[in-house]
Amino acid sequence: MQNTIQMVFQLASAVISIYAMLCFVRIIITWFPGLNYSMIGQTLSQLCDPYLTLFSRLPLRLGMIDFSPVISLGLLTVASSILGGIAQTGRLYIAGIIAQLITMLWSAATSLIGVLLLVCFVRYCFAIFSKKSNDYNSPWQIIDNSISNIVFSIGKILSGGRPLDYKKALLFTCVVLLFLLISGNILIHILTKAIMMIPV
Repeated sequence: MQNTIQMVFQLASAVISIYAMLCFVRIIITWFPGLNYSMIGQTLSQLCDPYLTLFSRLPLRLGMIDFSPVISLGLLTVASSILGGIAQTGRLYIAGIIAQLITMLWSAATSLIGVLLLVCFVRYCFAIFSKKSNDYNSPWQIIDNSISNIVFSIGKILSGGRPLDYKKALLFTCVVLLFLLISGNILIHILTKAIMMIPV
């Protein structure tokens, strides 16, 4: 009886892993309009879009970049891992599940922070080395519109509410985001290790 239950969990874990792989392929296909309307694209759309669209409504967009696929794939990966763990050990390990969920959420957050850091750093370098002043026809205008609220908000906090020029605000934002990534990784590592020691 126990072997049968473990086999069911193992099978469920494998099915979710395959579905996660199909969702990943579906996400990649959406980048190519030709493939998107092919028979494979349409089939994957019918299989995966009902699940993926649940997360596309969440406020996980930074400018033109949508981070909802990270969450949707992360949850499938965690679910597969949990079921695989139950299949191997024969018991539900609550502390392990909590640790995996925290790790998955932090992974999604680091993706968002990392992209924002990269964009701010590249924009700062361009602002430093470019001799042209920023104008409305600049290709950077779309990026500036996407990140300026975040950049000036962080800049105001660090400057004590004093107004900052855009270059300084970008620099402060880069420093804060880098600090968040480093300190967050350390804290999450300590937290998940402590949770995994709980015998539940």
